[in-house]
Amino acid sequence: MHPLATPVFEADVLDEHVRELAGDLPIATFTLQSLNSLLGGVFPGRMTALGATPGAGKTTLMQMMAEDLATQGLPVIFVSAELPAPKLLAKSLARLSDGRLEVGDVAAAANPGSEKHGVFADALELYRERVAPNLCIMTEYNLASITRAIGSCADERGKTPVLFVDYLQLAATSGADPFVDERLAIAACVKGLRDLSNCCRAPIFAISTITRSDYGKKSPNLSIFGGTAAIEYSFDSALLLTEDPNPGPSRNARFGDRPMLLTALKNRYGSLGNTTLGFDCAHATFREWD
Repeated sequence: MHPLATPVFEADVLDEHVRELAGDLPIATFTLQSLNSLLGGVFPGRMTALGATPGAGKTTLMQMMAEDLATQGLPVIFVSAELPAPKLLAKSLARLSDGRLEVGDVAAAANPGSEKHGVFADALELYRERVAPNLCIMTEYNLASITRAIGSCADERGKTPVLFVDYLQLAATSGADPFVDERLAIAACVKGLRDLSNCCRAPIFAISTITRSDYGKKSPNLSIFGGTAAIEYSFDSALLLTEDPNPGPSRNARFGDRPMLLTALKNRYGSLGNTTLGFDCAHATFREWD
């Protein structure tokens, strides 16, 4: 029989717990105040899932969040299991052009002979100065590589990076044994991210697919997240991005922004709620609706 561990009573560790509690403050807030209203900011060791149907703009929103934090000086690792880095860069440059370049224009504008090359060069300089020094885009997305990257970044920068994963199901199953059940692979990936977040205190934001049967569902719940119940149990917050059928008038919409409803389905450390954002797909930009 194994001897029982000696219990440590709260009286012996209470001051340590108080110190940890006092340090549980956001390390950053987002420029989009609508995100802060739902999440309260970016907290060490917290995990947030973002679910949406294809084309709803979930990659664009996550990329904006990542670049916002990088611009503020936080080291950011963006794991892209879907889009290569140049495609992400095209979205970034369209966004930084302040409406002068659409995503589809960027590749042509990169040519020095293009009439829009000056706009491209200006946007690229902004990206080079503000975003690039603190953003790492990874296209190798197994958990071991992510863990090494976080540890290396923390050693070099003296700060634990914020991790973004686009997207969870693809990162979990790419390169996996074809005979392994998909749900088990996703559950293992979620557990690995949870352990990493707990150990390194890394804030983690991950995109998730949602089940096809829940597309357009009027009263969605946490069961919409594709692949495994581990997502709904392991993540601290779960957001759903859908088209808003009743957005009301907007003071900030431009270029025919599409109203998108961002709903908190789970918030372990706050209240539930929703907010409307305007999605300008052509310029890869989300804006406040109100």
